[in-house]
Amino acid sequence: MDNQNKKRPHTPFFSVITICRNNLEELKTTFFSIKNQTFRDFEWIVVDGNSTDGTKNWLHHNRLAKWRSESDQGIFDAMNKGLERANGKYLIFMNSGDQFVGEEVLDKVYDAAMDNNMPGFIYGDSLDVDENKVEHYRTAKDFTLNWRGMITQHQAMFFNRNAIGDIRYQLRFPITGDYAFISEILKKLDDGEILKINFPVCKFEMGGTNEQQRIRALKEDLQIRREIIGLSKTKAMILYYLHYLHTILKKRNPSVRFIKHQKQVD
Repeated sequence: MDNQNKKRPHTPFFSVITICRNNLEELKTTFFSIKNQTFRDFEWIVVDGNSTDGTKNWLHHNRLAKWRSESDQGIFDAMNKGLERANGKYLIFMNSGDQFVGEEVLDKVYDAAMDNNMPGFIYGDSLDVDENKVEHYRTAKDFTLNWRGMITQHQAMFFNRNAIGDIRYQLRFPITGDYAFISEILKKLDDGEILKINFPVCKFEMGGTNEQQRIRALKEDLQIRREIIGLSKTKAMILYYLHYLHTILKKRNPSVRFIKHQKQVD
């Protein structure tokens, strides 16, 4: 057959990548959120960390998932595996337990991407869900403030495949590798290649590893600000101590963790 007549494989517009390990019920929640999207030109990549709770059997019978299950070196190693398998023009990491805010999120992001010449990076707001299942609206920061910390939840970020290039999650940052990743992406993009969308993208479950190991996370953030973002030692240390103080205040008064949220969602 003439090579010119061969049918090329379809490139989906979105790759939704999900990392999971031994949390099948949360994975199902994420699945239904993805499955119910009105925009259908996407693929769902699942990277399972060799679960023993029935996840592999459930994935085997799931027609939507393109999955693999094997041991890994942590969440960011698994996310790199998902990135390598993804074929979409835009990638988003929607990990087990996380959800899209509504059924039309991918539709709306598609429209925004097409109306703005396919920017390298698209990000939006989030609904942060606390341990009591109360939702708190978190407005994304301007991308120029990334040096202060994550501008939004990682699950509210869409990465153009071309913008990612050979950037990968660095395993030397086992807690805040997402911060290092986005900092590298933003560093290589011009301002016109970055788009902030003014609506919530994801429902994010609070109380994860970053909060549980906050002091260690702050030390990783310090290193990221010095080595990747390029902050001076003085400025990076001031931020470290300010975030450290904020962490102590949150332990003494848990309500402090909601200061950055706009409002409680009814």
